[in-house]
Amino acid sequence: MHRIYLDVDGVLLGESAGRVALARHAAEFVDFLLGRYEVYWLTTHCCGDAQAVLDYLGRYASADFVARLSPIKPTRFDVLKTEALAGDFYWLDDSPLQIELAELRRRHLFDRWIEVNTRQRPDDLLFAMSELAAIENRTNRGAPFTPPL
Repeated sequence: MHRIYLDVDGVLLGESAGRVALARHAAEFVDFLLGRYEVYWLTTHCCGDAQAVLDYLGRYASADFVARLSPIKPTRFDVLKTEALAGDFYWLDDSPLQIELAELRRRHLFDRWIEVNTRQRPDDLLFAMSELAAIENRTNRGAPFTPPL
């Protein structure tokens, strides 16, 4: 099973009217991920403690939505998020550091990063689901995925 490493700011949290807000399609996106992958937080809000991420997201999302996130596992890294990447993974992030992208290239894993930026592209979670489904279809020849409208 693939692992998904998930950033928060710019991925699950976007903007609405210039303010931080839960991204469009976040509920469908989380259900999609949890139904198919082993999901990990890869965010500065985590540092080994998933509850810290849930508390942070609770400022912008309903308690019901935050409760859906409980299966997502924490990660820990010292400086670079790439320190936490392991296994057969895809990393969803809006803006990795250049040194993190260089590390992915060095490890021949650059194609494992999927850029998702819900601040600039509010419907990017639909794109991410489609991209992950296309990867699944190429590797598993699974049923095609049609994103929700």
